[in-house]
Amino acid sequence: MKFRFTIGTKISLGFGILILAVIVNMLLNSKILNKSIQVNQNIENVYEPSEDNLRKIREHLRESEMLIKSWVFIEKSDTTPDKLRLVRLQETIFPRLNENIQNLKDQWKPEEREAYNKIYRAIQDTLIVRQQYIMNLLNSTAKYNDHSIMMQVAPMVSEKGEIVSLTERIQNQLSHLITNQQDTVKNGKAELFHLFGNFQRFLLITGILLVIISLVISFFMVRSIVRSLKRIKSTLQTMSRGILPDTELEERSDEIGEMSVALNSLIQGLKNFADFSEKIGKGNFESKFQPLSDEDVLGNSLINLREDLKNASLEEQKRKKEDAQRNWTNQGMAKFSEILRNNNHNMEELSYHIISNLVQYLGANQGGLFIINDNKENPSIDLSACYAYDRRKYLQKHIEPGEGLVGRCVREGETIFMTDIPDRYIRITSGLGEANPKCLLIVPLKLNEEIFGVIEIASFEVIEPYQVAFVEKIGESIASTISTVKINIRTAELLEQSQQQAEEMSSQEEEMRQNMEELRATQEQSSRREQELLKTIEGLKGKLGNN
Repeated sequence: MKFRFTIGTKISLGFGILILAVIVNMLLNSKILNKSIQVNQNIENVYEPSEDNLRKIREHLRESEMLIKSWVFIEKSDTTPDKLRLVRLQETIFPRLNENIQNLKDQWKPEEREAYNKIYRAIQDTLIVRQQYIMNLLNSTAKYNDHSIMMQVAPMVSEKGEIVSLTERIQNQLSHLITNQQDTVKNGKAELFHLFGNFQRFLLITGILLVIISLVISFFMVRSIVRSLKRIKSTLQTMSRGILPDTELEERSDEIGEMSVALNSLIQGLKNFADFSEKIGKGNFESKFQPLSDEDVLGNSLINLREDLKNASLEEQKRKKEDAQRNWTNQGMAKFSEILRNNNHNMEELSYHIISNLVQYLGANQGGLFIINDNKENPSIDLSACYAYDRRKYLQKHIEPGEGLVGRCVREGETIFMTDIPDRYIRITSGLGEANPKCLLIVPLKLNEEIFGVIEIASFEVIEPYQVAFVEKIGESIASTISTVKINIRTAELLEQSQQQAEEMSSQEEEMRQNMEELRATQEQSSRREQELLKTIEGLKGKLGNN
């Protein structure tokens, strides 16, 4: 019996060849993909987290340098946020980051592991020990007044001091290690691109082979089937090159027609995928997208990708905002430290420089600085300086203790922050007229639970919480400076008074000396007259005796 090479046999044989080619293709593809996945996992799970943790250590080292300087030169109170932050860096943050890296560095090169161990030993055994030595020396407010201690610790945190030099050296070593991690990530990504390039070429080659096999098989097919399959094949070839065709396949009532319907649906779905991917790539994370079905792996993956990118963008914006606020606060602390150092000889000029710079730095519109008059007979809260719209204001304003919001702030010793300002309580004035502010901030100038004055800021814009915290933080430094200026002024008054008394005593001594000289001259003159009288009497007695 002669073997019949039927269409079913041809189709079976053709599919058998195609299946074999697909299996080989899948095995080779799986091998390439597994290697790509392994490289990608090393990048995502080892090197990028390692680089991130190393960057955090470097950033926290820079922060610890600023905090130890603040500990020595600014923060004299025992428990301030900066001091607590430095302790937390030493006891919690650095050990936690080190633990993270310890879990990752087994995948590093031996020289990188050794370099990191040396760096962390330098941080833990040298830098932190030096910082704690300073912290122990200045563990109370009273020790800041010990000149010998300050002479010992100040050079350590100066520009070329031991702490700064050691921190800079460790940061340079960390930067070198971070660069190595970046190079490793770069090389890994280059390897991934190389693998994907090979994968693309392999897909192209296997696609061409499958097309050739399909052409050989299709030669023996019924022409009615061949024409439809050719159209489907042409569409698939176009899609294999990453091109989505604009024309739809003809829909029929048979199995080939069902294939055409499914392929048309797939093409439309891929177009939607491409459009959606392009939108989220441009940052439009609110773009709407509907997966082809609940089991649509690619569609659901794109939705998950959109959410991940959206969350990452929000986190990045949040981090940048926090960094900007932190830098703003640090620059402000440095700025006002300079102002307090350079204007501590005159209370009026000091008050004006403080309030004018504070209003400008906050972007507010008007402000006043009140100082408590500690006259026991007539205590009051006096407006020392007022500033508004780039102009110095000359106002006379005295507030009795407990009167108004300023008096309440002095009495309670707590910050007052209001966005619902009582009408006519305060008016922001300029050449264009007057207006009620939207925000009012009243901060006590407090040092060791003693109130020295109050800062009042009015603004058309709401002052942010981090700005309020900044004003509260510098309030302690301002209070300390005001206390010092008052002492200096009182000392100068006492010195001038003592000089006047000394001049008066000197004048009295000169007058007494002149009186004594006149008295002595009078006594000498009286003595001479007495001698003359005695001689005269003796002469008269002699004459009388002779008679």
